[in-house]
Amino acid sequence: MAPQQDAHGGMQDLIVIGGGELARVVIEAARDTGWWNVLGFVDSEPCEETVQRMKVLRLGNDDVLREHPEAFCVLGIGAVKVSNEREKIVDRLALPRSRWGIVVHPSSVVSETAKLGPGVVVLPGAVICSGAHISEHCIINMGAKIDHDVHVGKFVHVAPQAALGGGCRVEDHSYIGMGAMIRDHVTVSSHTLVGMSAAVGKQFPPGKTLIGIPAKEMAS
Repeated sequence: MAPQQDAHGGMQDLIVIGGGELARVVIEAARDTGWWNVLGFVDSEPCEETVQRMKVLRLGNDDVLREHPEAFCVLGIGAVKVSNEREKIVDRLALPRSRWGIVVHPSSVVSETAKLGPGVVVLPGAVICSGAHISEHCIINMGAKIDHDVHVGKFVHVAPQAALGGGCRVEDHSYIGMGAMIRDHVTVSSHTLVGMSAAVGKQFPPGKTLIGIPAKEMAS
């Protein structure tokens, strides 16, 4: 059974939190699954481009979530950086864990033995292999490869075409840049930004920006 598809194969209502660029990608992915009925999105801004391009309703501000108590929610907010903003939004909304949906695009490959936490988004062409654990509110972006037994912490964004080797760990709030590579059994510490196409072969302290091949700390 697909994540959160009901027992009879029916569709479930979904509200996307945020109305910007990532929200549009999440809305498309959710619609493509065939089991999410996207009611609309919530945002304090009008987000006219999203409304027009996606033919979707801006439902209002966060308060509107109380009007749809049976609907699942998912974050459609991201940035090319390390940030606690997504966690702050989750904390502010204070929704039960059971209300956070999981969006897995049908063109992705997710092992039956992988575990996906609430709020996870897996975008087109991503691969998540045996025994991998993707924690809550992570984004596994287009074409990313998550090898066997990888652990990805909370609120991590794995950018398009990044590759995480078997048994590695990516700790909370890190950002793995486009095309970056993490060697097997290496830990990426929390709040780390791994730059585009960097190759990480060892652990660094938390909060660093890593660039190059092999990856080194970027000078402050």
